[in-house]
Amino acid sequence: GEMRIASKYPNITRRYFDGLGRQVEVIDLRGSIELAPQVDLAEGIVDLTATGETLRQNNLVERAEIAECTVRLVANRVSFKLKADLIDKLVRRLEEEVGN
Repeated sequence: GEMRIASKYPNITRRYFDGLGRQVEVIDLRGSIELAPQVDLAEGIVDLTATGETLRQNNLVERAEIAECTVRLVANRVSFKLKADLIDKLVRRLEEEVGN
């Protein structure tokens, strides 16, 4: 039958496989989707990865890069001035999380 693909991003996943002309069943999951193949919910996953470490820990191999993503923080001018300290603190936390 159809290959089952688990993802937190079902629309992106469908568009990707439609573009390849492949019929797949997309399973919309939340949480640790890398476990889906281990518990036989899906044969593959579509997820975000920065280093691939979680994939390796779960014996998964990256087969294709669907898209390259960037993170943007957007604030309106008034908030940027009135809440500058809070925004700066948030930016520092985000930078720590992404390793910059």
